[in-house]
Amino acid sequence: MSSLAVRRTKDYAVKVISTGFAVIALFLLVWILFTLVQKGLPALTTNVFTKMTLPPGHNGGLLNAIVGSLMQIGLAMVIGTPIGLFAGTFLAENGRTSKLGHITRFVNDILLSAPSILVGLFVYAFLVNPFGGFSGWAGAVALAILVIPVVVRTTEDMLNLVPVGLREAAYALGAPRWKVVTMVTWRAARAGIMTGILLSIARAAGETAPLL
Repeated sequence: MSSLAVRRTKDYAVKVISTGFAVIALFLLVWILFTLVQKGLPALTTNVFTKMTLPPGHNGGLLNAIVGSLMQIGLAMVIGTPIGLFAGTFLAENGRTSKLGHITRFVNDILLSAPSILVGLFVYAFLVNPFGGFSGWAGAVALAILVIPVVVRTTEDMLNLVPVGLREAAYALGAPRWKVVTMVTWRAARAGIMTGILLSIARAAGETAPLL
C-alpha cells in the first residue's frame, strides 16, 4: 500500500470516528431534552407562574421564586454593571501600562476564577453577620461581585479591539477624552459590551452557592 493510500485510510478512519462521537453526543443531548419535555410539560401549567410555593404535599407554584430571582438579578446588575463597565474602560484606556491597571487586572482575574461559595462566605462575614440577618441586598451584593469580573474583562477586551484610528480621528476633531470614550469607543464596542452584560446576567441567574 502506497503512502498516499495510507494517509487516505487514516483520514477516512478519523472522519468516521469523529462523526460517530459527534452523533453519540447529539443523541444524548436530544434524549435528555426529549425526556425533560416529556416529563415536565404536563406539570407546566399556569399555576407554576401564578401561585406561591406551598408546603410539601400541596399543589403550589414558583411565583415567589421567580419574582425573587428577578429582583436579585436586577439589583445585582444595577450594582455590578456600572462598576464593571467603568473599570473595564479604565483598563482599556488608561491601565495598559500603569501599576494600578496591572493590580486591577490581577484582582479581576482572581475574582473571575474564584469559587462562588467563597464570595458567599465573604458577604456572610461582612454583610450578614454585622447587620444581624439575611437580606435581599446581601444576596444582590454577592451576585454583583460575581457579575463585575465578567463585565470588566469583556469591556476591556472589546475596547481593545476598537481601531486606534477612530480615537485619533476624534482627537483630531477636538473632542475631549470623555466624549471620545462615550461617543466613539463605547459605540464601536457596544455589541461586545452588551454580550458581556448578557453573559454576566446568565452567570448571576445560574449561581446558587452565594445565596445559600
